[in-house]
Amino acid sequence: MNQVVVKPLAEEPEVTLLKLSGDIGLNEIPQITALVDEYYGKGALHWAVDLSEVNFLSSPAVGAIMGLRSRVVARLGSISVFSAHARLAEKLKLMGVDLVIPAFRNLQAYVDHFRWEYKGASREVNLVLPANTSVVPPTRRLIEGILRSKGYGKKDAFIMESIVDELANNAIEHGKPVDGVFELKMKFDKLKINLTVANQCEELSDEAQKALIEKYEHPKMNPDSVRGRGIVLVKKLSSEMRYRVEPRRVEVDIVRIREGK
Repeated sequence: MNQVVVKPLAEEPEVTLLKLSGDIGLNEIPQITALVDEYYGKGALHWAVDLSEVNFLSSPAVGAIMGLRSRVVARLGSISVFSAHARLAEKLKLMGVDLVIPAFRNLQAYVDHFRWEYKGASREVNLVLPANTSVVPPTRRLIEGILRSKGYGKKDAFIMESIVDELANNAIEHGKPVDGVFELKMKFDKLKINLTVANQCEELSDEAQKALIEKYEHPKMNPDSVRGRGIVLVKKLSSEMRYRVEPRRVEVDIVRIREGK
């Protein structure tokens, strides 16, 4: 069995896979170095190191991986490791490798990370929630947690919490969903967030539809509202706001451009 294999990653050919197997000691360093130099010289800037079949990884081997990291990072590339067994993962952690090289539990987790970081991949959350105001606080926290887990900063996450709060309460209190639920959908990538809140309602007359359209096009602060912010705040916090008013359905869609980490 060849203990050192370098080839394009099948799932993402832009990534170069360095697969190590067995005991990786001093004898394997020349082969690792030669193959890494060959592919790096051809322009390989994104690397994934497969440790799933490694029994022992020597300090010089770790040094070779760290050396590769220095080279690719200098050229805006990346390197990660995946599928290390528990003892090896602990060794790498004790050596501080995890502080500079991301580690993933398996190949799919790495691929998801790469696509998010470098390919513009998005994530989606689709919820159907009871039309009860008691679900709004935990829903806010859920949205905040999801965004923070994907690298969004506190400000962006807090703003989206506020938008969720206003749109959800608006759907519950003013939409009066006839089926007792409302929908919340969020799709986001590294650059922007798209949020949609919708509800079914009793049939709206033409006059009622026009009134709702006016509310969304020219929102006004309601002094009698407990929160007193509503659509005015949503429009202010959003980069873009769209709406769809139908006889039995109302849908509000916002886009929020990410400000920073």
